Amino acid sequence: MYQLYCYYGVFMLFFEYIGMLSLVVACFYFTFISLIPGSVNSLLVRFLLGPVIVVFLLLVYLYSTLYYTHLETYLIGVATPLTGMVGTGIYSLYVWPFMYIYLFISLITLLFCFAYNRNELVTFQFYLVAIFITGGFLFYVNSLIMFFLSYEAFLLPSFLVLYNFAKTRKAVEAAFLMFFWTQLGAIFLIFNFQYIFFLSGVSTFDELTYVTYSPLEAQFLFWTVLVGFGVKFPIWPFYDWLPKAHVEASTNFSIFLSGVLVKFAFFGFLRYFLTLGIDLLSWFAYPILIIGFLDASSKVYYQLDLKKLIAYSTVIEMHWLLFAVLNGSSFFWLAGFAMMISHALVSANFFLLIDSVTRRFKTRLISEISGIFYITPNLYFLTLIMLIVFLGFPGSLLFVAEFLFFSALLEFNFGFFLLIFFVAYFAVPVCFFRSWFLLLFGLPAVHLYTKKTKITDLTIFELTLIGIIVTLLFWFGLGFQFFF
Repeated sequence: MYQLYCYYGVFMLFFEYIGMLSLVVACFYFTFISLIPGSVNSLLVRFLLGPVIVVFLLLVYLYSTLYYTHLETYLIGVATPLTGMVGTGIYSLYVWPFMYIYLFISLITLLFCFAYNRNELVTFQFYLVAIFITGGFLFYVNSLIMFFLSYEAFLLPSFLVLYNFAKTRKAVEAAFLMFFWTQLGAIFLIFNFQYIFFLSGVSTFDELTYVTYSPLEAQFLFWTVLVGFGVKFPIWPFYDWLPKAHVEASTNFSIFLSGVLVKFAFFGFLRYFLTLGIDLLSWFAYPILIIGFLDASSKVYYQLDLKKLIAYSTVIEMHWLLFAVLNGSSFFWLAGFAMMISHALVSANFFLLIDSVTRRFKTRLISEISGIFYITPNLYFLTLIMLIVFLGFPGSLLFVAEFLFFSALLEFNFGFFLLIFFVAYFAVPVCFFRSWFLLLFGLPAVHLYTKKTKITDLTIFELTLIGIIVTLLFWFGLGFQFFF
């Protein structure tokens, strides 16, 4: 187990020293050049791209020299048991993955907006700035009320982005559905924090660690926080707003919603349950997990919209993460971190692929598209790779996450292991691949060949963007397996 902690310390140290700074530089760079119009913009792209690459390489070199100097000190903090207080190493242990995901997904969405969605670019930049400010408070505040305000501050900018670019009545309804469902969760959270304050006079996370509760009080706190964070996570039965929001949102917002916003709820679960000090996985939490797995898996089977397929697969993986959080085991939490990072990358790539399909075929409906293999070979090849990664192909980060998860689950409860194994490797793949198989290998639809405009394959930009994410999935995965 100590080797596990040591490697995870190395993993986080890389993010802290190299990944974080390079991503910050890249985000500021693309934000800067996208605000400048026309020909001046293109000139800056040419003249500033070289210096930015040089700065990135210098950062890699300079901070790699600090790697071994700070490694020993860092690992001492990381080796703090995960079941204790929020201390020196453990806090940074679960903050840095969220910060890395936020910056990387922000960079992907900015690049996508800059290339294909210029009409939303300025609005989305202000949105990212607002999320960055509130996210900074969320990660580092110690007060319960400030944590609540920072967490709920994500809602209004997200609602405005979805509502502002709504083009249909269904899009407006999806925006308001997201708003009202997440407000329901906020009500439960504020009840939880007020109850803690009036019960014990505690208003900070540090003080929360020393408070003891009766069994009835612990159950009340557990269920209110489960609903409060579970609405945005989302878990059964509160996830109805997520597929509708994905369907009506633009690609850049879908990437950010799946890759970042739902992960903030995961962070909320971790931060709260890490300090609450109650038995989390009680017997009546199992029905929520089991029904959530089965319900979302069954809905994957008859979906025709590609975005809904990814949305429901997100719901399934969020139930995996919820079980990892509620179990309280350090091994489960490590599996949860690996799954969180892999899900952010996999969902981002799938949404990029779906956008590529939509821009070429003018639809996302599986019933209207088939035979991509014959029409766009590069799009077919990358989609096939992502489907293999989705299955947990050895070498990928998702394989590592599933291996850790099932290894721990086999020792925890064999019956629950069989259920999750059935859902993960039979029910979901059969339903998921049923739709994608026709899309890739079916006979080419006749109407695709009668269009006046020729359907082109992926551009160099799309190949590069999607290929980078695929490379990261295997790089992180192979790094994990090498150290194991």
